[in-house]
Amino acid sequence: MVTETMIIIALRQKNWEAAAEMAREYAEKKPESEIAKIAPAVETAEKSVEAAWLLSIFSEIKWREMNEVDI
Repeated sequence: MVTETMIIIALRQKNWEAAAEMAREYAEKKPESEIAKIAPAVETAEKSVEAAWLLSIFSEIKWREMNEVDI
């Protein structure tokens, strides 16, 4: 089972291949999620500097949001 946290960690590590695979799986199960909306960008991140840059920003924002909730 893939979780949003697992995908965010893969994005933060710039592990584009793993992130793309997990995002694809997650998007199938939750098509209305934020991950489903960014899945196409994750697919192209390895070849697109712009997509990689934007996903890095997205993952940092999501990481901080997740950590604020836990406090």
